[in-house]
Amino acid sequence: MATTVEERLASLEASYAAISDRLGAIESRLSGLEQRLTAEVGQLRSEMGQLRREMRGQLYFLLTFMTASFGGLLIAILTTR
Repeated sequence: MATTVEERLASLEASYAAISDRLGAIESRLSGLEQRLTAEVGQLRSEMGQLRREMRGQLYFLLTFMTASFGGLLIAILTTR
């Protein structure tokens, strides 16, 4: 059962081809994951920006309301003395 050099080389070439196919499949899957991750991060950044704008608007509304309320209260206190 002695194998020739040619048979051993053919076996190695077949093994390398199988490894190459597997690595190609892994590379393809990683590329797909990278694209999905990039899209998800972009969407997350967009949502965070929108949330910041909404929070800023609510903060300005609250500050305006508090300023008007306390300003009116302060004027009332100062004018009653």
